[in-house]
Amino acid sequence: MANNIFFQPFVGKHYADGGMFGKRIMILGESHYCDEGCADCGDCRLHRECMGFTQNVLADYLDETNERQDWMRTFVKFERSLVGEETDQVLRQKIWDSVVFFNYLQVAMGGPREAGTSAQYRQAGEAFFEALDKYQPEYVVVWGKRLWDKMPGERWQDGEPIVVDGCSTATGAYLLNNGRRVKAMAVNHPSVGYSWDYWYRVICSFMQ
Repeated sequence: MANNIFFQPFVGKHYADGGMFGKRIMILGESHYCDEGCADCGDCRLHRECMGFTQNVLADYLDETNERQDWMRTFVKFERSLVGEETDQVLRQKIWDSVVFFNYLQVAMGGPREAGTSAQYRQAGEAFFEALDKYQPEYVVVWGKRLWDKMPGERWQDGEPIVVDGCSTATGAYLLNNGRRVKAMAVNHPSVGYSWDYWYRVICSFMQ
């Protein structure tokens, strides 16, 4: 069996039955940031301790005893766009218990503005399909247009764009190995310039 996934996804405990949304939703981030600079980052044999990076990020975010940090605002803004309201700790836990969060690139970047190489995105595409086939989401919401533009073109079908307030958002679907379709769309990256009430309306239309 293929094993292209290094950064294991965070899987909400109610994801399998759709949780509070009644739908299986995958949230797709682009990359992790790490200042270690390991030349062999992403090698499961050498860096097993890093494979839980994604899971640890979400665990840190959801632990209300942790001091709030700037990076957590990205998750706050995005989770609000899933429910259309401001979130407290109880609702926050319920939201993330209901979804899968997966980071696309399987090697860490050195900083938030850094993009991967063509080879890294290509290898990440294999990991992405592996995750789709394993977790069988019905919907994928992609963080950022840069990642959206670099996602694989194979097994892809264009969909109807969603128009809200005169702005158009592209959609489409990936075909799984079992013939099922996974609908996909991208939001603006929630780290900057993100209107969660606007994207709530787009996401609602997407998931009808």
